[in-house]
Amino acid sequence: MITDIKAKTVQVTPVVTGEGDMDYAKMTKLGALFTADWRQQLILAGRVWSAKVGGVTASADILPVVGGGVGTTIDIDQPELVIGVPAGYYMICVEAMCAVYNIPQSAGITNIVLFADRTATCADTGVSSTITVPVNLLDGGPTFPGTCFTAGSANIAATPVCDELLDYETMDTAGIAASGQSTMSLKMDYKPEAPSILKGPCQVVLCFGGIQATSGMGVVKVAVVPESYFPVS
Repeated sequence: MITDIKAKTVQVTPVVTGEGDMDYAKMTKLGALFTADWRQQLILAGRVWSAKVGGVTASADILPVVGGGVGTTIDIDQPELVIGVPAGYYMICVEAMCAVYNIPQSAGITNIVLFADRTATCADTGVSSTITVPVNLLDGGPTFPGTCFTAGSANIAATPVCDELLDYETMDTAGIAASGQSTMSLKMDYKPEAPSILKGPCQVVLCFGGIQATSGMGVVKVAVVPESYFPVS
């Protein structure tokens, strides 16, 4: 006897069930059962966005951004990238990549810092930084429900708070300078196994800089879902 096996098509709007509730197995509109991890499911649902700082010109010239307070130190008032959502949403930083370089000096520290502010979303007028529209990883998906700014060149409207340190990379360039190396580079590659689920209003902030001017590029990817996706009681 052959019995048809059916699954519920739930690709665009994932269904959040209650504790102990029964539901059908789920599949995409192409009929494929969901075997992807939670990141891929959120991407298919149009719930993951990407924002970048730096870029490439039409002539293929790299356009890095000089980080920090006038390029000589990390200054969270002048973040390289800040992305946030208001109340009513949860945000998850699913991935962050950043690479920076400078000319090593006899004494110098270079840092890349990624942190979360659990108290407020990012605020700026676009005067001291660039208003950025995050790209949905699903082409044609919904627009980002929060705000994003990049390349802070002066203090933004409200100083972020480092409530949680997500990732940190540092290098002492003094030894590099002593070896005669002409340039140094530092890289961050953040893809957490157990990411924090941040309740809005909240923001994720990327900063880089050093004692000497430090240039770099980076990208931050976040998933944003309604509060109802993660009931706390």
